[in-house]
Parts: sequence; structure tokens; C-alpha cells
Amino acid sequence: MEPTHSTHPRARQNDILVERVGDETIVYDGERHEAHSLNRSASLVWQHSDGEHSVPQLAELLGSELGIEPDESLVEYAIDRLANAHLIENAPAESLSRRDAVRRLTLAGAAVVGLPIVLSMVAPTEAMAASGNQNGQGQNNNGP
Repeated sequence: MEPTHSTHPRARQNDILVERVGDETIVYDGERHEAHSLNRSASLVWQHSDGEHSVPQLAELLGSELGIEPDESLVEYAIDRLANAHLIENAPAESLSRRDAVRRLTLAGAAVVGLPIVLSMVAPTEAMAASGNQNGQGQNNNGP
């Protein structure tokens, strides 16, 4: 099976804010008003995706940093998750299905400790914040 990403991924740097919290990285996408929390392995892949490092090089780096065997499947999975979050500039045209990704990771014997995780949430826009709905519940138009 051929990888579904560029062989030298490049992390997106435009219109984002980055904050490191311990081993994790919080990335706010100002263009899409989304916040993404990257665990240590996803963060390492994203930080070193500079268009110069290849997938095998990223796997070596990730393995060294996490103290696990280098695993290209982990890097490919991380790149896929990061691309789905619009954090990779040269994102693939198609992404791995969750089933394919899990199968590849299982076949590779990936350690759970190294599994890249990208959690995403939509941040409220200024218009949403100014809507006047301060209590977080929907408005009731049925009268008093």
C-alpha cells in the first residue's frame, strides 16, 4: 500500500497560534476558528514537518524521542490526522480510513504510548460570542 501523503510533509504556519503545554501543543487555526490539541507524538511529527524531513526520518526522530522502535506507520497516521485538521500544507488528496490506519498500526505493532492523537474543536466566532446567549442554552421563543 502506497502512502497517501507527501514524502516530505510541511506543517502549516500561516494564520495559526501555537502554545506548548508540557509535552502537548495547542494550535489555534484563525482561518477556520478551530483549536487542536496535539499529544506528544502528534506534536513531534508536526513540529518537525518542515518539508525537509522525510517520513522515515520523522519515524527515526519520533522513535528516538519516545523511546520506541521507529515506525513509519505512526508517522503516516499522525500526518493523516494533522492533514484532516488542516495543519499540513501539502496535504494528501485522500486520507487513510480509520480502519486502514488501525490495521496498518496493528500490523506494525505500534506501541499505544506512541499513538498520535489530534483533538479538534470549533472555537466560537465573534458573531457567536456577541449573540447574547450568555447561559449556553438555546433561546425559547414560546413566550414567557
